[in-house]
Amino acid sequence: MKAYWTTTEDEGAVKAFMNALPKLVASRTITAADWNNTEVTADIVAALSARKATLDKTIYVFGSADLTDSLLEAGLVDEVMLAVVPVQLGKGTPFFKEGTRRDFTLLEARPLENGTVLVRYAPQAVSR
Repeated sequence: MKAYWTTTEDEGAVKAFMNALPKLVASRTITAADWNNTEVTADIVAALSARKATLDKTIYVFGSADLTDSLLEAGLVDEVMLAVVPVQLGKGTPFFKEGTRRDFTLLEARPLENGTVLVRYAPQAVSR
């Protein structure tokens, strides 16, 4: 995302928003970022828990299946938004990992003109 939003020639409101927005990067390999308003953490659960407890704003996570799985496991996810795209790639990383069963409540399903369907779900508490 940094590569795009810091170099795009589009000078619209989205570019300004993305570059000004506070960002938290979860990484096991990097320790610093050179994108303004960006913090790097190796302990995303602790860092996101702290932000969630003190911020009165919506927190969006753009991330991998592994990141989402760890945040779901920690109970930090209030909503999951997925785009179902009508393309079969033949390979890839499953979004939902094997292990604990987790049910979701459908909040919205919205088809787009290109055949993609946006779905929003609320994760239910895991019964152990």
